[in-house]
Amino acid sequence: MEVDIELLPVAPDPASILNRSVVVLDILRATSVVVQALSEGARECIPVRSVEDAFERRKSFPPGSTLLGGEKDTRPIEGFDLGNSPRDYVSGRIKDKRIILRTTNGTQAFHLVSSAGAVVVASFFNVDAAARRCVELGLDLLVFPSGDEGRFSIEDTVCGGMIIDRIVQMKGKEVLLTDASHAALILFKRFENRLVEVFHLSHHGNKLVSLGRGEDLPYCARTNVIPLVPVFKEGVIRVAG
Repeated sequence: MEVDIELLPVAPDPASILNRSVVVLDILRATSVVVQALSEGARECIPVRSVEDAFERRKSFPPGSTLLGGEKDTRPIEGFDLGNSPRDYVSGRIKDKRIILRTTNGTQAFHLVSSAGAVVVASFFNVDAAARRCVELGLDLLVFPSGDEGRFSIEDTVCGGMIIDRIVQMKGKEVLLTDASHAALILFKRFENRLVEVFHLSHHGNKLVSLGRGEDLPYCARTNVIPLVPVFKEGVIRVAG
């Protein structure tokens, strides 16, 4: 099993991932939102590219069945029901609802890797479960951090390194790591017990703090609090199995 990681959120050649699995990461905060929402009883999440796409897509569903969530430039979107903080996605608001999600980085990433043999959604919330799912799929793996508006994201890469670490623990010498995967693993080991510190080092983490959303940092750093694994298939994210 070969494990690679895309250190910059550059779209892979669609043909190159047809027979690979991909795990998408946007720790602050889209994939954390998706994992949280599905664990709280949301029916499904639909990642879209733009605000206009979100409003248009909602028209195709029965009234009252669908909520809009996400952000633009890290801020809530006028006319949306929810923002992009996983703390807002609680059962009382979203149970049995469909969530159409638009974010700056994470929801774009799903469309960049949609040709993959399988697409897994991960955050620190479900990192061990996601790693197990990747192993069970039995395919070579590309870890895909969503990045920060086209730039390297330290928090996504550290989470990617954690997933790589768990896969190596499970598969041992059967795992072939690329140089990029080795680099992500080293970075994770550097911050293994200091995840919130990583967020405070990151550009996006500091932006959230400056906008008064600093409480999301320790919340998103909680590890293995949700055992489920969402998967993205045919434009929709649902719980695997």
